[in-house]
Parts: sequence; structure tokens; C-alpha cells
Amino acid sequence: MMINDILGSGPKRDMRFRVGRGPGSGNGKTCGRGQHGYYSRSGAPIRLGFQGGTMRFFRRLPRRGFNNKNFKTVWAVLNVGMLEKHFESGATIDVAAAIAKGLVRGDSERLKVFGFGELKKALKLDAAVAVSGEARKKVEAAGGSVAMPLPKKRPPTGKEMAARVKQNAPVPAPKGDKAEKGEKPEAQKGEKPEAAQKGEKPAKGERPPKAEKGEKGERPPRAEKKPREGASDDARGAKKRPDKQGGGDAGPKHKK
Repeated sequence: MMINDILGSGPKRDMRFRVGRGPGSGNGKTCGRGQHGYYSRSGAPIRLGFQGGTMRFFRRLPRRGFNNKNFKTVWAVLNVGMLEKHFESGATIDVAAAIAKGLVRGDSERLKVFGFGELKKALKLDAAVAVSGEARKKVEAAGGSVAMPLPKKRPPTGKEMAARVKQNAPVPAPKGDKAEKGEKPEAQKGEKPEAAQKGEKPAKGERPPKAEKGEKGERPPRAEKKPREGASDDARGAKKRPDKQGGGDAGPKHKK
């Protein structure tokens, strides 16, 4: 076999173009890299995702936080009407039976039954099959059974408790029907109640009559204060103010 017979039949390795061989070659001096910049340096690699001068594409994509798609619970849904159509009376319904009938996808792991439609057959629902309240009523009314227990009642929230308290609160009486107990008698003008005329105390709920102008009761005389023992007359007397005309005991006058 000769080498000249092989070269024309398949790919061959071309010689690398040698740069820096003078200006006549077209790639002398800067060797086709330009004068400045990242690519003009020797050994400058092109990194993955590099975009010259602009923000990288994967950094421009929005970040939306945690994604629960891989962890969410996916339920396959059936209605009571579908069970009536595809299952015989007395059949036990679970995920495998629904997959075998082609009612749900083959990769379904959980099944829930809703109450849309009519049901007249007595069916048994497995404990792994969840049911709505309406579906439970229809299955039990048709003579079937539901193995899944009823959910526990959750404690009421603060808003629900406040609404219950408000609903059970007593209704206040209207303003017009206020105090029926101990109503005050309306006395005629100029008349006094009998208890006030006789000098007795008025009964509860009755106000004493107001005294007319000029008929105020006399106050008892005040008791005289006794002087303290051992105190002199000067000490008991009132403080004497200095004379306005001036004197030796008068205080300093303020300048105007």
C-alpha cells in the first residue's frame, strides 16, 4: 500500500498556519489577535457560557425561588358516575382497579372520588381511596362502604371564635324601652312630693325638690380656734404688713 493512494480517499490533517512571519503574510505582528483585550493575551481560554462584554445568559434568567413540583402530591380524580358505569355491584375499588379499567393514568399513586353523578350499585372503597363528603353520602346510601375514616376536626381559628362570640352575644334593648324599673313620677310644676313637705327623706328614684332663690338654709356658726398653750400674743397675732410710707422695718424698694 502506498501513502499516495490513501490521501485522496479520506480526511487528512492539514498543516497549521504559522502566524507572526512578517507583515507580508497578513498575520504578522499581532498575529490576528488585535492590539488590546482579553483575546489578545496568550493562553486566554474561552470559558463556558462566556459572552463578550454582556451579562451571561443563565444569569439573566429569573429565579423564582423554591419549586415544589417534584414534591407535591398528585391525586387521580374520579366521579361517582364513572364508578357506576365501569364497575359491577360489590366490586372493591382501589388504584390498581382504576388503572386496569383505564380510568386513570398508569403512573397514578393516589385516587380520590368526588360526588358528581348518580350511584345505585353497592361498591366498596379501599382505605387508600379518599372521598369527598358528597361521595361518601352517595356510596353509603347505595349500600356500599368507605374504609377511609372521617378526617379529624381542626381547631377553630381566631376569626371563627370571634364570630361565634359575636353571634351568641345578648341583644341590647332598644333606647326607647330603657329603664322600666323604678320609673320617676312626673311631678307637676310648683308641687312638691309629700315626703319633702313633711321633712322625710325622699324615696328611691325621687329627687329632692330644688330650693327657691333667696331661701337658702342658714349655715351654723364656725367654732372659734383656741390659742395654743404657751404661745405669746405677738406670735398669735397676724403678720403686720410694713407701712406704705416707709420705715425702718420696710423691705427694699424695687427700682422702676
